[in-house]
Amino acid sequence: MTITKKTSITVLTSLYNCIQYLPGYLKYVDAIDNKDDVEILLLHNAPKEEELELIEGFLPTHPYVKHVVIEKLEGLYTTWNRGILMAQGEFICVWNVDDIRLSNSLRIQAMALCDNPNAALAYGDYGFMYEYDVFSNDIVHEPEYNSNKINSFYRAHHIGCFPMWRKNIHEKIGYFDEQFRLVADFEFQMRVARNYPMIKAKGLLGYYLEFVSTKLSSNGKIQWKERNVLYFRFGLYDMINWVYLISTFRNYNILLDTKKHKFRGYKKFLWKRTPLLLGSIIHQPRNFASYIKHYVFNF
Repeated sequence: MTITKKTSITVLTSLYNCIQYLPGYLKYVDAIDNKDDVEILLLHNAPKEEELELIEGFLPTHPYVKHVVIEKLEGLYTTWNRGILMAQGEFICVWNVDDIRLSNSLRIQAMALCDNPNAALAYGDYGFMYEYDVFSNDIVHEPEYNSNKINSFYRAHHIGCFPMWRKNIHEKIGYFDEQFRLVADFEFQMRVARNYPMIKAKGLLGYYLEFVSTKLSSNGKIQWKERNVLYFRFGLYDMINWVYLISTFRNYNILLDTKKHKFRGYKKFLWKRTPLLLGSIIHQPRNFASYIKHYVFNF
């Protein structure tokens, strides 16, 4: 299906301390093959002079790119929510400055949503880079969405780093949870999965920069604390890591805010799943051993 003129895509890119990746990112923005359907919001946190000069030189010849300066640094998901409220597109997607989208990725995801009007979110396969702009042969093949096997979308992050979704779903399921630093996109996937079908787009979407020590996602402690919140929030009690139990409850709002996110019978849903707590016991020796190995002996 060809994307109609009524269809538009808003790309959210959060920028901060990004001069290392910005030239490459702008090169791949210039290569997009459906520019007429796209607006790109560069949501620029605490910009530096060299970043501003590069972007200002790019804007005059790329009218579909909009530069939004955010004077003080804010959280990633706060920036995404800011962009969602500004978005003019029917569809919204993310593109991190240190990742690379292929030139046709926006088009094939939008086409997947156009061809599947019941689907709320399109995701797809992607590859790894271990050095920026050097593509590896390591490809993540995400599973096809199947409403009869939806449990996988509660237990693993399948929408990857290049999701695209319909803007209007925020009216029902709310926005990204800004208390998180790393897992709000996974939590968003879980809320989408409870309310709507998804669709896997055909083809490779792009490349994710992996194993870079400066990336926040490399912080395993934050990952576990925040994932614990999701496991409590959606009754995945068998997946809880007890090592981080106290700090999880101390630092985060655990339960879903049902005033913002519709979830009929939420408390009853959680109560029915409490037997899964027994299943978490078998994982704890490995969790404690992993903690000692990585954070006590630094292996």
